[in-house]
Amino acid sequence: MDDVTKSLNVTLAHTLADGHCFLHAVALQLNKTPNTMQAYEFLMKAIETESTRNKNHYRNFIDENSGRLDLLAHKYLNNKIFYHAAGDPILQITSNALQKPIHIYRERDGRIWKTIVQSTMPQNINKSPLQVHLKDYHYSALIKQKLRSLIKF
Repeated sequence: MDDVTKSLNVTLAHTLADGHCFLHAVALQLNKTPNTMQAYEFLMKAIETESTRNKNHYRNFIDENSGRLDLLAHKYLNNKIFYHAAGDPILQITSNALQKPIHIYRERDGRIWKTIVQSTMPQNINKSPLQVHLKDYHYSALIKQKLRSLIKF
């Protein structure tokens, strides 16, 4: 992972392992002040709004066995249940809500795999991406070096 962090000029910032590690990783990148809770709450509201407003758009992301979108979003936001196996739409909803692509650097078996979650909304195609690290079902933030000095962990 060191080669990736050097090439991207980022630092790996670990997040809480509370079921919302993905949200914490994104909130750290959205935050320009030490108050990450404000960014976290903004993100929760943005995901809820996006999933409700464009519910029909996300129907293709839902496994028939995993239930309705509003139920999945509710379980994730309120109960912190993330459905990796069901192709959870939260990643796509977050990308669309923030109008930013998300680059996921997954570490597995000593290798790094990059996955890009591109917004399906055309207005964000050229926006700079949010970058997260995923290892053993836990997300951490990849923070730009200059931003890291502003954030208190």
